[in-house]
Amino acid sequence: MVDEEHLRSALRKQFDMPKDSLRVEIGPPVPGMLVFYAYDLKDSRVGVTGVFDGEVRTDFDVTLPLVLRALGYGEREVDPMVVAGAVGKLEGNPGTPFLTQFAIDQSGNPAVMTLPRLVSVEGQQVVEYWNKTSRTPPWRSRVFRKADGSFEVRHDNPAR
Repeated sequence: MVDEEHLRSALRKQFDMPKDSLRVEIGPPVPGMLVFYAYDLKDSRVGVTGVFDGEVRTDFDVTLPLVLRALGYGEREVDPMVVAGAVGKLEGNPGTPFLTQFAIDQSGNPAVMTLPRLVSVEGQQVVEYWNKTSRTPPWRSRVFRKADGSFEVRHDNPAR
């Protein structure tokens, strides 16, 4: 079963996370799985980001295609906010998987940075979104589906 209760149980078993102080943040809806960030309230160094589809998966190279295939990315139009929310969480910025309009206005470059959106790159429609952490300057992510059906997230920073 794929629900938060089973995810919590798997996290406690696989990562020895404490029941009483385990917190789980679930990302946007993805068919058949949960995109999550789990952490221990008592120890900020203990955190896990990944996908739960009956198993806990934490390797980005494994979770990215699972999520994008489940969403039908590249086969049909998918809400850019859902793609950015899921991929941004998996990229390792779980609290804020993409910059909000407030963050763009207050600490970004509103002339360049945008909320998640579809853009045309190299002849295909891709989801583009912006992110940053307290340790790194803002970067742009673009999510591609390649001709062979695999996926790629490209990062750059044209706002510098």
